[in-house]
Amino acid sequence: MAKGSKPHPNLATDRLVLRRFRVEDTDAMHEYFGNPEAMRYWHQPAHAKRIETERVVRNYIDCTPSYYRFWAVADADTDRCLGLVTYYDGHIRSKRVSIGYMIDPACQRQGIATEAVSAVLDFCFGELGLHRAQAFMHPDNAASIALVEKLGFCREGLLRDHLRVGDFWRDDVLYGLLGTEWGRRA
Repeated sequence: MAKGSKPHPNLATDRLVLRRFRVEDTDAMHEYFGNPEAMRYWHQPAHAKRIETERVVRNYIDCTPSYYRFWAVADADTDRCLGLVTYYDGHIRSKRVSIGYMIDPACQRQGIATEAVSAVLDFCFGELGLHRAQAFMHPDNAASIALVEKLGFCREGLLRDHLRVGDFWRDDVLYGLLGTEWGRRA
């Protein structure tokens, strides 16, 4: 999928550095992953134990870039981990990925997710030459729906019982964005 790109590139914005996860990010990530309110729209239940978050962060560090890649969203000045942004479910031949993100609840509504997701979309459509990005949203996640719509994603449909989270099935709304649409944005 990558055209000679670095194994795990850092991406920079005005306020953020998107970098490879480190073991030291586990405490910050456990603050979110251990918080049921922060996890209410995520694809897995809140972590009851820190060791669950340690395993997840190790997986983020050891990701396979052709299929998925995770960036720690870090404050450019302090390097404090504020959350994550990812592409996953990568398809080499069809040039398509899904995107996801999670930002510290204390840092939400400051444009951080928009900045981080934009940087990853620039990377996916530019460096990787992808054709399509998609995002799956919980139908009640108004903030994330507003974010992807602001970035130009179009609602494509409701996927009933699309994802099992813990003991429950949940619906997702599918949003899609083509590289040609990303290139036309103002």
